[in-house]
Amino acid sequence: MAQASIPVDLDNPGQVFACMGFLEAADILLGNAHGRFEWGHSGDFFIVCADGNENPVRAVLSFLTNAHVKWLSPSSDLKEREGGATEVVPGISASADPRAPDLPGVLRAPYEGLEREIRFGFWADGSGRFATTFKKSTNGNSSHIRFKNALDAIRQMDLRQAELDPFNQWARTKSLFRLDPRGFVDPIDGGYSPDNLRKGIKGGLDVRVATYPLCELLAVIGLQHARPQSLDSEQFVYSVWDRWLPPALARAAMGGHPRLGSVRRFRVEHVEVKKGGDRTMSYGTEEVTA
Repeated sequence: MAQASIPVDLDNPGQVFACMGFLEAADILLGNAHGRFEWGHSGDFFIVCADGNENPVRAVLSFLTNAHVKWLSPSSDLKEREGGATEVVPGISASADPRAPDLPGVLRAPYEGLEREIRFGFWADGSGRFATTFKKSTNGNSSHIRFKNALDAIRQMDLRQAELDPFNQWARTKSLFRLDPRGFVDPIDGGYSPDNLRKGIKGGLDVRVATYPLCELLAVIGLQHARPQSLDSEQFVYSVWDRWLPPALARAAMGGHPRLGSVRRFRVEHVEVKKGGDRTMSYGTEEVTA
């Protein structure tokens, strides 16, 4: 088996979800993947291993740089808006009445001579599980546009650097998913509004908050099957663990179950940026001892 270790900020929910994304993707591409967190004076890390001799982080990054997206629809009458390529797969959506923004998708790319695919679409499963609101559109852009923004930025990255520290590779992209708190600035706290500088009366200044496409895209994949624990409509708790777990158990561990080995839990707010509009997540503001 091959193993890789990457730094992670445990207070950042997007990075923890993205660790799940690495684990899920490595399991699909390489097989028999396991993951665990490590924390201490030397820093915090996520460690993933999988079958074969290839570095699992490198394998996932290589897949993403070649991946293209298709949106999956239960009907030829329902297509992803804003130009996303859509293919009909009967029964693909469990939602009783799916709409275009709710369509699930699939990332496809060749890997070791075969086309592989990683599906995503936690907002369209129709199960009522918590976290479906994480798909909230930003700036009116569809899921297709946000995935395109992320993939375009990832293809421009230096993968040698990304392999060592994937979650801190930043880019100047348009809207992503707001799964990483670093990609949003509150005008009150920041002292200015990037949107107003670009679009306002004195517009024309292309000021953007740095975004982290690898973190956000992998977080979407990580949330395909895993869920944090819901406290109420605006708060949730996610957990990290220190024992080797396969994806099926890691999904449960992130939500606080089961209690295997040492577990740390973090409470996060998921609040509206504006009434009836987009939501954003805070950093972990309180650690709940397990």
